[in-house]
Amino acid sequence: MFGFVVADADALSDDEKARYQEVYCGLCLALRDRYGQRSRACLTYDLTFFVLLCASLHEPEETRGKSHCVMHPAPAAPRAWARSTWTDYAADLSVALAYHKALDDVADDGSLGARAAERLLTGAYGRAAERIPEACAAIEMSMAAIRAIESAPADAFDPDAAAREFGALLGRLFAYGQGFWADAMGELGRALGRFIYLMDAAVDFDDDERSGSYNPFVALGSDPEAMGTTLALTAAETAAPYERLPLVRDKHLMDSILYSGVWAQFNKEHRAPPTQ
Repeated sequence: MFGFVVADADALSDDEKARYQEVYCGLCLALRDRYGQRSRACLTYDLTFFVLLCASLHEPEETRGKSHCVMHPAPAAPRAWARSTWTDYAADLSVALAYHKALDDVADDGSLGARAAERLLTGAYGRAAERIPEACAAIEMSMAAIRAIESAPADAFDPDAAAREFGALLGRLFAYGQGFWADAMGELGRALGRFIYLMDAAVDFDDDERSGSYNPFVALGSDPEAMGTTLALTAAETAAPYERLPLVRDKHLMDSILYSGVWAQFNKEHRAPPTQ
């Protein structure tokens, strides 16, 4: 989906790496069981973070096991997995968000790959819309709003409008089913969604500058330092509600995602490697 909300593997212990992988594999199996083998193409580490977060916050019962994986065929050993009700919701979101990403790509360039992805996911999205109708309606409205913002005339330019809208969407998706923690999770989702949108713009800066695609940082004439400052402030806004949640299980693992892993692509794109 996003590609930014991933762990900093160097900061993890072997046990934490194993835990991260089993939750990821659980999400993969949920996609297979709920939407078929092809839906595994929607798998991301981003929503693995969401599953970890909900598992830590609510401590749901988990189903655990080991299975051989089509992505890692024999003679590879069976891979451990862990699943809960939050894994199923994350699988539904994975399909819904991937489908709308495909629609967005079709609108952008109409490539054969984007059209193929749209066709591949149409049936799965229909099932997701039956399972999580409110979430899918929210995604449809927000994606339409973002497209309108990105195509607005220059005199209506608001550099933060699209990021705020994507944040509002993620806030609604994070708050779903959270009970007492709905407001806190909504706040976290809003901040994280805004960060993700701006991080994507920063990483795509050079490509968007060449192609003329919408990018708030390009429109503002930002340089890497300015983008880094904006992102650091937005990351701090994300950390505040996260730290208020009573998280214990997997806290260090999630810290490695939210405080360092999310910066990996920005650092690769905009910061020169250290001299030897």
